[in-house]
Amino acid sequence: MSIKNGNLPHDLLRDLSLDLYSRAGWQPRTDIYRCDEGLLVKLELAGVAEQDLRISLHKETLVVEGRRRDWCIPDAQEPLMMEITYDWFRRTIHLAMPVDPEPMRTEYRDGMLLIYLRSKRDNRT
Repeated sequence: MSIKNGNLPHDLLRDLSLDLYSRAGWQPRTDIYRCDEGLLVKLELAGVAEQDLRISLHKETLVVEGRRRDWCIPDAQEPLMMEITYDWFRRTIHLAMPVDPEPMRTEYRDGMLLIYLRSKRDNRT
């Protein structure tokens, strides 16, 4: 859900955009590393298709949201045990330093999302 209206207060926009994710039952596990050029944020997203991911950055707040779908259930099956959470997720990460929104480099491989963010102090030309 994207809402673009400069007349609404930021908190109201945030609350409206959270409606879809407020029912989310899970948040991906996350590691954050300080690197030479800035930060590396790593999220565990097993079973999440790349096209179901959305990443946004506003100042020092990184938001990763999306959906893990249960695509491998045959019809007329009765679950006996379910430990994996499927549905919408949203992870909001408050970063330890100011970062530049561009260039943000991402890599998605084997269920791990890597987000490379350059710190503002390292982006001098």
